[in-house]
Amino acid sequence: MPWVQAFALVAADMALAGITSAIPVDQVVDAMYQVGSAMPTAFRETAEGGLATTPKGKALAKEIFG
Repeated sequence: MPWVQAFALVAADMALAGITSAIPVDQVVDAMYQVGSAMPTAFRETAEGGLATTPKGKALAKEIFG
């Protein structure tokens, strides 16, 4: 399951349980973006790093993108 879908499910569970965040979601997203932008691409989940560099990740990229 992609991380975005997993995050959405966790967020939905937390909302249904009445759990609230002390930090507004727009500020969380901004902070996450800033951290991601500061990271070298080798540490991001991009085509240049992370799971995309595994043998299976490369095979899937070739299968999907040719």
